[in-house]
Amino acid sequence: MGNTGYKSFEKLELYFTDDGSYAGVRKPNVVTDPDYIAPLLDTATCAPSIRFYNSERKQSTTKKNCSAGYSGNYVTLTAFPNQFVSTIDEADANTQAEIWLAANVQTYANNHGTCEPTWTSPGGGAGGCFVEGTLITLPDGSKKAIEELHLDQLLLSAKIETLIDTNNVSELYKWSSDYLLESRITSPITKITQKITHKTIIINEGLLEATPSHSQLIQRNGIWKFIPLGDISVGDNLYTIAKEIIPVTSVSINSEKRKIYPLTLNPFHTYFANGILTHNFKAPI
Repeated sequence: MGNTGYKSFEKLELYFTDDGSYAGVRKPNVVTDPDYIAPLLDTATCAPSIRFYNSERKQSTTKKNCSAGYSGNYVTLTAFPNQFVSTIDEADANTQAEIWLAANVQTYANNHGTCEPTWTSPGGGAGGCFVEGTLITLPDGSKKAIEELHLDQLLLSAKIETLIDTNNVSELYKWSSDYLLESRITSPITKITQKITHKTIIINEGLLEATPSHSQLIQRNGIWKFIPLGDISVGDNLYTIAKEIIPVTSVSINSEKRKIYPLTLNPFHTYFANGILTHNFKAPI
């Protein structure tokens, strides 16, 4: 621990006042002793250390102690500001926080997470969601793998003109437009889970890979609309984060086991996955 600026005394010794000689009496300096001497402020010889504190840090992981047939949700452990202190610099305090998070996040997730049935539909697909490794764009333009996202994290979203953004898939599929104007906004994650599927749709050799029921924005015959990814066709168009329109050149089906991550945003439900504008998870109504 760094210096506080106070000088404390471990032992007390008795001296004669007439000549200053040692009386041969020594005892611990404890607060219960009537002769106790409290620490004295002495910044000259005990200059206080400068203290540095950590900024907020978070780490997420999946609850991993669920029974067979169930999968754990994503849980986030937070190291709050000023929880760790360093006399070196702020980076050292942040390192302490990150070490603590790494050592405790799994136990925290196992104790505080929830287990949900592993969700696989009879046809092999699962709810609309992207596979592990899909890069999601954050408000500052950086990207993070979908499995590394956490609750309340802000994502870059898009407010589409004429679209009343909704998490009701039936209402969403009623919308269409012959033009696409959008403005960039942000929206937080309100739910994210991990599930398993054995059927995904792969677009443009891996540009997108998600379950067949995932709602995807496309342009077909000059009209913009949302459709299930399983209904997409070569010749449809996608909309990119650079506001470009690119064609769908290939569509294939994957039947291997995949980890998927349904996520929900609110109040806005659009986000960018691998640089393509898409829509969040929703259950059919």
